[in-house]
Amino acid sequence: SYPANQLMQRIETLMEEQRLYLSSDLKMGDVASQLGVHQNEVSACINSCKGYSFSQFINGYRVTYAQQLLRDYPEKKMAQVGLESGFANDTTFYRVFKAITGLTPSEWLSKQ
Repeated sequence: SYPANQLMQRIETLMEEQRLYLSSDLKMGDVASQLGVHQNEVSACINSCKGYSFSQFINGYRVTYAQQLLRDYPEKKMAQVGLESGFANDTTFYRVFKAITGLTPSEWLSKQ
Protein backbone atom coordinates (compact mmCIF):
# COMPACT_ATOMS: atom_id res chain seq x y z
CA SER A 1 0.00 0.00 0.00
CA TYR A 2 1.26 3.47 -0.95
CA PRO A 3 0.63 6.86 0.62
CA ALA A 4 -2.34 8.37 -1.27
CA ASN A 5 -0.37 11.23 -2.87
CA GLN A 6 2.24 8.76 -4.16
CA LEU A 7 -0.42 6.43 -5.56
CA MET A 8 -2.21 9.43 -7.14
CA GLN A 9 1.01 10.38 -8.88
CA ARG A 10 1.36 6.82 -10.20
CA ILE A 11 -2.26 6.86 -11.43
CA GLU A 12 -1.72 10.18 -13.24
CA THR A 13 1.57 9.05 -14.76
CA LEU A 14 -0.12 5.87 -15.99
CA MET A 15 -2.93 7.91 -17.56
CA GLU A 16 -0.56 10.36 -19.23
CA GLU A 17 1.90 7.75 -20.52
CA GLN A 18 -0.47 4.89 -21.44
CA ARG A 19 -3.58 6.96 -22.23
CA LEU A 20 -5.80 4.23 -20.78
CA TYR A 21 -8.73 6.68 -20.82
CA LEU A 22 -8.92 6.33 -24.60
CA SER A 23 -10.44 2.88 -24.11
CA SER A 24 -14.21 3.34 -23.76
CA ASP A 25 -14.51 0.18 -21.65
CA LEU A 26 -11.80 1.14 -19.16
CA LYS A 27 -12.57 -0.23 -15.70
CA MET A 28 -11.11 0.71 -12.36
CA GLY A 29 -9.79 -2.85 -12.13
CA ASP A 30 -7.72 -2.26 -15.28
CA VAL A 31 -5.97 0.70 -13.66
CA ALA A 32 -5.54 -1.17 -10.38
CA SER A 33 -3.99 -4.22 -12.01
CA GLN A 34 -1.57 -2.07 -14.04
CA LEU A 35 -0.42 -0.53 -10.75
CA GLY A 36 -0.50 -3.76 -8.75
CA VAL A 37 -2.97 -2.45 -6.15
CA HIS A 38 -6.57 -3.28 -5.22
CA GLN A 39 -9.22 -1.32 -7.11
CA ASN A 40 -10.64 -0.03 -3.81
CA GLU A 41 -7.31 1.71 -3.25
CA VAL A 42 -7.53 3.38 -6.66
CA SER A 43 -11.08 4.53 -5.95
CA ALA A 44 -10.31 5.81 -2.45
CA CYS A 45 -7.18 7.56 -3.67
CA ILE A 46 -8.93 9.43 -6.51
CA ASN A 47 -11.77 10.35 -4.16
CA SER A 48 -9.51 11.65 -1.40
CA CYS A 49 -6.86 13.32 -3.59
CA LYS A 50 -9.11 14.78 -6.27
CA GLY A 51 -12.62 14.77 -4.83
CA TYR A 52 -13.85 12.94 -7.94
CA SER A 53 -15.27 9.54 -8.70
CA PHE A 54 -13.22 7.27 -10.95
CA SER A 55 -15.44 8.02 -13.95
CA GLN A 56 -15.27 11.80 -13.39
CA PHE A 57 -11.49 11.52 -13.19
CA ILE A 58 -11.28 9.51 -16.42
CA ASN A 59 -13.78 11.77 -18.19
CA GLY A 60 -11.62 14.77 -17.35
CA TYR A 61 -8.79 13.23 -19.34
CA ARG A 62 -11.17 12.34 -22.16
CA VAL A 63 -12.52 15.89 -22.43
CA THR A 64 -9.01 17.36 -22.41
CA TYR A 65 -8.04 14.93 -25.18
CA ALA A 66 -11.21 15.79 -27.13
CA GLN A 67 -10.37 19.50 -26.82
CA GLN A 68 -6.94 18.80 -28.28
CA LEU A 69 -8.50 16.86 -31.19
CA LEU A 70 -11.00 19.67 -31.82
CA ARG A 71 -8.17 22.20 -31.89
CA ASP A 72 -5.97 20.10 -34.15
CA TYR A 73 -8.69 18.69 -36.44
CA PRO A 74 -11.64 21.14 -36.41
CA GLU A 75 -13.06 19.45 -39.52
CA LYS A 76 -13.49 16.08 -37.73
CA LYS A 77 -17.05 14.98 -37.04
CA MET A 78 -18.05 15.49 -33.39
CA ALA A 79 -19.15 11.87 -32.99
CA GLN A 80 -15.72 10.76 -34.23
CA VAL A 81 -13.95 13.08 -31.77
CA GLY A 82 -16.01 11.59 -28.94
CA LEU A 83 -15.20 8.00 -29.92
CA GLU A 84 -11.50 8.73 -30.39
CA SER A 85 -11.43 10.38 -26.97
CA GLY A 86 -12.69 7.23 -25.25
CA PHE A 87 -16.41 7.96 -24.93
CA ALA A 88 -18.69 5.00 -25.58
CA ASN A 89 -21.12 7.07 -27.67
CA ASP A 90 -21.79 10.64 -28.73
CA THR A 91 -24.62 11.15 -26.22
CA THR A 92 -22.21 10.52 -23.35
CA PHE A 93 -19.55 12.64 -25.06
CA TYR A 94 -21.88 15.67 -25.36
CA ARG A 95 -23.28 15.27 -21.82
CA VAL A 96 -19.87 14.91 -20.15
CA PHE A 97 -18.19 17.61 -22.27
CA LYS A 98 -20.92 20.09 -21.37
CA ALA A 99 -20.87 19.07 -17.69
CA ILE A 100 -17.12 19.70 -17.51
CA THR A 101 -16.72 22.77 -19.73
CA GLY A 102 -20.19 24.34 -19.53
CA LEU A 103 -20.31 24.28 -23.34
CA THR A 104 -21.19 21.77 -26.03
CA PRO A 105 -18.19 20.64 -28.11
CA SER A 106 -19.36 22.86 -31.02
CA GLU A 107 -19.77 25.92 -28.78
CA TRP A 108 -16.38 25.26 -27.23
CA LEU A 109 -14.74 24.94 -30.66
CA SER A 110 -16.30 28.17 -31.93
CA LYS A 111 -14.71 30.04 -29.01
CA GLN A 112 -11.19 28.78 -29.81
